[in-house]
Amino acid sequence: MSWRFRKSFKLIPGVRLNLTARGLSATIGAAPFSVNVGPRGVYRSISIPGTGLWNRERIDIPHSSSPQSSNGPRLLHSDSPPVPPSYPASPSPVTAIRSASTETLTSESLEHLQRLLTYAYNRRSELTTEVATAEWRAKSTTERYEKWERGFLFKKVFKKSFVTRKEAAATSTAKLEELREQLRLTTIATEIDIDHEQAEQYFRMRNKFAILSESKIIWNVLSEQAIHRVAAHSHASSEITRTPVPFSLGSCDLIQWEHTVPHLPNRTGGDMYLFPGFILYRASKQAFTLIAFRDVTLRFVSTQFTEREQVPSDSQVVGYTWAKCNKDGTPDRRFCDNYQIPLAQYGMLWFGTRDGLYVRYLCSNPRSAEEFVEAWTAFHSSCQST
Repeated sequence: MSWRFRKSFKLIPGVRLNLTARGLSATIGAAPFSVNVGPRGVYRSISIPGTGLWNRERIDIPHSSSPQSSNGPRLLHSDSPPVPPSYPASPSPVTAIRSASTETLTSESLEHLQRLLTYAYNRRSELTTEVATAEWRAKSTTERYEKWERGFLFKKVFKKSFVTRKEAAATSTAKLEELREQLRLTTIATEIDIDHEQAEQYFRMRNKFAILSESKIIWNVLSEQAIHRVAAHSHASSEITRTPVPFSLGSCDLIQWEHTVPHLPNRTGGDMYLFPGFILYRASKQAFTLIAFRDVTLRFVSTQFTEREQVPSDSQVVGYTWAKCNKDGTPDRRFCDNYQIPLAQYGMLWFGTRDGLYVRYLCSNPRSAEEFVEAWTAFHSSCQST
């Protein structure tokens, strides 16, 4: 018997991602109909199986654009962080470290894949609710049927009612199994093919990230405030608010892949998952976007931090200052309870795009942070060699 309880169900097409030196391309669907999205545009392919006949047609509208700079991300070493090109030249009294909305961050070349992920997620959410309801219904009807089945009197005296209970249990169980199968089919089947050169650099970057994630502490920078050194009697020229976050290798339910990927939690916006060729930026369950690697700049800054808390064991103390100090760094004698504060050497990571991605992290192990950025830069360059 064929039940077909949910007639409006639509099968989610599979996705094949291919990363080469020319960039990332995505093929959505398979023969006889598929769509390919890549650096050269969006193409629709139609074929007739078994005949050798096929047609490939461009379906996006080409538009002129200025040539992209060939300069990749640069490693910057400074005691003062550089200002990314899209950020204000000088901070306001309190500058929140926050990215733009997910709608404005999507890379143009990944819009089709982003829409497919959104559709799949919405269908999966709907089906998850339906499955929960169907599980309760199947359990209830099965218990009512089995209660009479185990007995003798009621199924003999009330034969029609017993048959009704039996059919209700069979129907609800069949509906549950069908919904579970449909839920399984809403998970996008994802294949990611990476050319050898890009694969070597990507997995090297992932390994360096795994080492970085073992740092004693990594802070997400929430905001920055410029301070008047003389008025505040401080050695520092700015003050930041920060919160610890755990870096880890993990997975995202939106894209199923056999390998774990770097996961960077972000308390000021979307978490970032670093896939080969793109970043999945997820602000919430339903608000997420895809950003091409080539659009992202990552900078490393070696910085001395006036640490008022305990200095992590993997950080180096490079000097000391005073809780209240004069402009020349000497202790301000007007404060009798003045005390020394260590200067710790940390590593700052700046993620940014011209469309508004703005995320900062402070790492207790500056060497691991620098090595991760070096590996990032090598992978980034391997994807833009032509």
